Amino acid sequence: MPEQEDRLDRLSRAWSESRHDLDISPWQVWGRITRINDIFLSRLNRLLNQHGLTFSEFQTLGALILSGPPYEAKPNAISRHNLLTSGGMTNVLTRMEKKGLVARRKDTNDGRGVIVSVTEEGLSAFDAVIVKENQIEHRLLDGIDGDERTIVAKVLKKILLSIDEEE
Repeated sequence: MPEQEDRLDRLSRAWSESRHDLDISPWQVWGRITRINDIFLSRLNRLLNQHGLTFSEFQTLGALILSGPPYEAKPNAISRHNLLTSGGMTNVLTRMEKKGLVARRKDTNDGRGVIVSVTEEGLSAFDAVIVKENQIEHRLLDGIDGDERTIVAKVLKKILLSIDEEE
C-alpha cells in the first residue's frame, strides 16, 4: 500500500518542481512542526475559550500551581515560565485579577515588588481545563505508539537543544 501523502508532501513536491536550486528537506520538518502546533493550539484555544481563559492566562495559572503551595510567585518568575515580557505579564495579571483568577499583594521583602497568588476561582478554572487539555494531547498522538512517541520526543529534544539559546 502506498504511503499516505499529507499537505506538506504535496507542497514540497510543488516547490521542488518549481525551485530545483533549493533543498527543501528542512521544510519537511519545520512545516510539519508548525502545522502540528497550529492544530494543537486551535484545539486548546477552543477548550480555553469555553472556560473563559486565554493561553497566557492558562500558562500563568500553571506557573503558579507548579510553584507549589501556597501557589504564589513574583511576576518575573511567572514571566520566565510564560516567556512574556514584563509589560505583557502585567497586562495578563491585570486581566486575571479582574476575572478573580489571581490576587496581587505587596511583597513585604521588596517594597516595590508584588506577589501573585492563585485564588480559589483560579484553581477551579485550571482544574477544569488541565485534564481536558491532557486528553487533547493524547488524542493528537493516537496515531503513534509509545515507542514512536519516545523516538519523536528524543529527536525533537535534540533539535531544540541544538538551537535553543536558553538551554
